[in-house]
Amino acid sequence: MSSGNERGVQPLCNLERLARVMHERGLDGLVLTQPYDVYYMSGFNATAHKGDEPRPYAFVISRAALREPVLIVADYYLGNFLTAPIWVQDIRPFRAVMMPLDVPPTRQDIDRFIPATGKGVGWVERARANFAFDMKSCVLGAIRDLGLDGKRIGFDDLGYGMRLGLPASVLADAYDCMMDTRAIKTAGEIERLKAATALNEGAIRSAIARWDPKMSWADFTRLYDESVLALGGFVRDPGGMVWGHPSGSDAAITLQIGREQELVSSGTHVMFDCHGTLDLYCWDGGKTWVAGADPTSEGARNAKATAVVAETMLAAMRPGARISELQRLARETYRKAGHPDADSTVTFFHGLGLSHMDVPIERADGRSNADWVLEQDMVVPMHLLCPGGQRDRWWLEEVVHVSAQGGRPLFSWGFDAL
Repeated sequence: MSSGNERGVQPLCNLERLARVMHERGLDGLVLTQPYDVYYMSGFNATAHKGDEPRPYAFVISRAALREPVLIVADYYLGNFLTAPIWVQDIRPFRAVMMPLDVPPTRQDIDRFIPATGKGVGWVERARANFAFDMKSCVLGAIRDLGLDGKRIGFDDLGYGMRLGLPASVLADAYDCMMDTRAIKTAGEIERLKAATALNEGAIRSAIARWDPKMSWADFTRLYDESVLALGGFVRDPGGMVWGHPSGSDAAITLQIGREQELVSSGTHVMFDCHGTLDLYCWDGGKTWVAGADPTSEGARNAKATAVVAETMLAAMRPGARISELQRLARETYRKAGHPDADSTVTFFHGLGLSHMDVPIERADGRSNADWVLEQDMVVPMHLLCPGGQRDRWWLEEVVHVSAQGGRPLFSWGFDAL
């Protein structure tokens, strides 16, 4: 098979990083069936597939031939690639749920799924020649053809590897391998994250512009969700706004469930922490808006201190910075900035990309990666919270692109209150 890309599509994934991570983790190949990993590696985003159904696709790759992977798909997906091309040249379909069980399978079954525009196209003809009657034989055939028989293969769903009947000695868990790879963003991914962040910023501003003091939190969440959809993004049930907002002086840290009926009354400190996706890439974050009023003196103090901490964090978010060190620096900066109880403040970080993780749980040597280290071209949300009551709590979450010059914010609106 030619290693060239006859459709001129470049991979979104970080193949150079993948080669290094696979080597460090002792993996000769990968079989990926989780939707985000398959999309990340191939560019294929399966329509009509739901979360807990058996995966009707798999991506198989060898460390020895990273530019020659195999994508295995249900027969009904094959025609998609004529209008949504991907960089993978070896696409192998298998007979799936639409074909009847009461008649014998035939080699011609795949022709039902090939549009007229696909006849005679090189990759389509190769796919037709590789048509299999079931997914298992298709995956095992790809493993064999890539020279991975008897080699150590990582699975992002280890249970699927076991169901293939492979010897336990060749099976490995590839979850951390993929998270380690996805941690470092390619230029294309960073552009998608910038676009997703800009959409979130626009949706927050739109929701604020339509606020009414008679709205409940559930109403306000729906308002934000509607703004997202109008801008072309998506949120998942129960909604895109994350923080719970206890009323009165309650300073508990809670998440909302999307059905809160308390009012977003004038003077309430609304902490926008919003989640959703654009082209499968996540957005996160926001900051504080005082509904229809100015901050109280305590709120203004917390806002000023949080802005100072944010600027300090950006300067410190360079390759090599460790999470615990950043948290210690944030607490010290809150104290110096005049916060009366710096130990009560909360500062935390995570990765961002196709998920709100994108950081491995364990390092290649098996040690915990809880206290992880920033690397060049990570995208890392920075969360700063001053817990408090309804009229003095303060929140800021900036999405940060890590670089040697310091953290680059993806939001355009700075650190002042909305």
